[in-house]
Amino acid sequence: MIDKDSSTPMYEQIASQLKQEILEQKFGAGGNIGSHTQLAKRFGVSLITVRKAVQLLADQGLLNVAQGKGTFVKNTALQDNLTRLTGASNIIWESHLSAQIQAPVFEIIDTPDSFDSDIRQGLGEKCLHIQRIHLVEGAPTAYAEIYIPQKYGEQLSKADVEQYTIYQLYENKWKVQLGRGKQTIRADRASPAAAKALQIPEGWPVLSILRRAYSASGQLVEYMLMNYEYTQYSFDVELSLSSK
Repeated sequence: MIDKDSSTPMYEQIASQLKQEILEQKFGAGGNIGSHTQLAKRFGVSLITVRKAVQLLADQGLLNVAQGKGTFVKNTALQDNLTRLTGASNIIWESHLSAQIQAPVFEIIDTPDSFDSDIRQGLGEKCLHIQRIHLVEGAPTAYAEIYIPQKYGEQLSKADVEQYTIYQLYENKWKVQLGRGKQTIRADRASPAAAKALQIPEGWPVLSILRRAYSASGQLVEYMLMNYEYTQYSFDVELSLSSK
């Protein structure tokens, strides 16, 4: 519902409502949100107001405007076949999408007491804490809280982690042979930090991935919690059938 007496411009109100509907998948993946004329009639506003609302969402990477065809939800959902542990950046690049990484937090901290004892032991008394936001076609898609041992973290710059994956840095910068990892995947709700980074409401459904990654010698090299807005990530796995 649009409040014409509100101090918030009508085009921003319309954009906010359409964004909510996009996140709720009302239009489906790649669906048409309606013509400008239909939207103007729906919201009871002028075509100019609708165009501004649509342009705002297009600038945020949520819509594609196809001249003469309509306005469509941009489908940037990432697919992971779970054949290997890899970072969000790799999956984005393999999907041939335009990607950008931001690291608003990059700091050496005391290793949190809340971590399991083996994690605290692997990271040491202090560790590098990184918050990374992955943007696909300009839209925030993934948010990560990353912790790596101080002896490696103090050799990094913010520019390093905005340009390369953590695994690329281990292999190329320090010549560390990577080994195996373990990750837990579950449905969750967006924390305040994740909601802010992903531009979604607090408590919104997210896919949460908790990962421990180790070198070939068994040393902890990364402890990470990754959140994806639930419509932006899926698993595509081929498995053998068994009656047992």
